[in-house]
Amino acid sequence: MNEPPFRYRQSQLYGWPFYMARKTLRLAGYTMLRTADALSAREKYPSPLFLRPLLPANRRLKDIHQGRRCFVIGNGPSLTTEDIEPLSGEITFAMNGFLNHPAIDRWQPTYYSLVDPTFFDGSESSNRFLDCFFSIVQASHLIVPCISHNRVADRGDRVTFVSFAGSLANARLRRIDLTRPLPGIMNSAQLAILVALYMGCSPIYLLGMDHDWLAHRGHDPHFYPNTTLENHPNASGDCGKFPYRRILEDVQTVWRGYETLLTYGDSHARRIINCTKGGFLDVFERANLDAVLAARTARRAA
Repeated sequence: MNEPPFRYRQSQLYGWPFYMARKTLRLAGYTMLRTADALSAREKYPSPLFLRPLLPANRRLKDIHQGRRCFVIGNGPSLTTEDIEPLSGEITFAMNGFLNHPAIDRWQPTYYSLVDPTFFDGSESSNRFLDCFFSIVQASHLIVPCISHNRVADRGDRVTFVSFAGSLANARLRRIDLTRPLPGIMNSAQLAILVALYMGCSPIYLLGMDHDWLAHRGHDPHFYPNTTLENHPNASGDCGKFPYRRILEDVQTVWRGYETLLTYGDSHARRIINCTKGGFLDVFERANLDAVLAARTARRAA
């Protein structure tokens, strides 16, 4: 009779103790892989473990805007041709240098995200920007990384802290949970969409998201003339200093992240629609912002 498979031997050496030892080693290996994955994202999105207790408070945002539409406002050059005044009464997500838009004097976004660690690196440039930011943006709910805790702790309930691990581009996104680390994103717009999906928003309209970096070998253009962080030693906004191949690879990663968001939205009956005038972002279906706003006005009048 053939000897039973190795794993079924019932000796003291190969029985229960060996099974438990092998299981422990497997668990340790899995934990090491997870840790390595988290650390790989830490260079761009550091999130110290001692700040993770900030995340459970985000449960209050789950489905808070269930079934309501929202607008994610990027900072691309096309925003100069858009009339965004009618968005003052809408749920809006803005980011980074939006405080340069003249509309900020008349209404402020519902949510405002600052995610890049350079905003909180303690440099003279970042401190100057934050001082200006907090003097202008006073009504928006902030979405910031955990590392910003010292700078925004006095904002109370008007702050949502987030952390990241892994990559949105490579994730199988089955659920979005702001009480845990989110998949690492490539820009603030992707974070805004993640948060909007978590809040139950639908449809999610995008505007000012030109994503035309490949058409500009040099400076990364926005609707405002200068970079968000002026005179920062690292954040120059100059795409020309990187090899073109790297820019191509980064754009592919950005696109895969958007495709992940589209797949999640479709599987949860939540639409993501791009209302940007022009631009290269062809992952989502297109619509005209004026038509979207006019349709809502017509329904209200009826």
